Amino acid sequence: MLLEVKKKSGAFPNGFTLVEIIIVMALIAVLSMLSIAGYLQYRKSAILNLSADSIVSQINSQKDKAVLGAYKSQRADEIRNELDALPGNSSANGGFDSKCFTVLFEKGADGKFLAYTSQKDFSGKKFFQGDSWVYEGCKDVTNGSFPKNELFELDSLIKIDDVSIGNFASGGQGTPVSQSLEVRFLPPDGKIEVLYDGVSGKTGYGDVELKIDISYGDNNPDYKKSIFFKL
Repeated sequence: MLLEVKKKSGAFPNGFTLVEIIIVMALIAVLSMLSIAGYLQYRKSAILNLSADSIVSQINSQKDKAVLGAYKSQRADEIRNELDALPGNSSANGGFDSKCFTVLFEKGADGKFLAYTSQKDFSGKKFFQGDSWVYEGCKDVTNGSFPKNELFELDSLIKIDDVSIGNFASGGQGTPVSQSLEVRFLPPDGKIEVLYDGVSGKTGYGDVELKIDISYGDNNPDYKKSIFFKL
């Protein structure tokens, strides 16, 4: 009889006490905070990596457009035929419509770089350089107007901190760009012209490298990445 009274009086209670509920809620809050922090770290890293891939893709796209004419897979051969048909290799022929496609890195007022793409008229005129004939290259002004620059498509929180040019594969440090760097891809083969801080520099194929340092926009050293691109 005594045992039955104890059972009925709550010696073995059902449910949770207030203290137990508070402890469980605190554990859930801590786990939630850790999960959110981990997700935010993953998100920042993912955006940084995707932005690096996007920069490489947009540079490659400009080169491909110079070779393919932006729309035709047989464009390289057509460009050569157009160039060969020009009287005296003069670009005055109205039927010549090939373009240079460019990438421009330009330092802004905040010390960060902005990246642009554009296309410019290409001159079919040749001149002798070294031991071969080369095309004159891109026209900066057409009919008194400068070409329109289009900003790279990047996440708004991604910043381009620095741009350098050099031969990094061989262990070189490269030369930092102080104000601007323009890379021009010329038809019909994607040959490059490089203008460093407005001064014409290296011209050729595949022997120039870019180092582009980007970061997620919170100045956290854990969210920085260097992109190496061989032109």
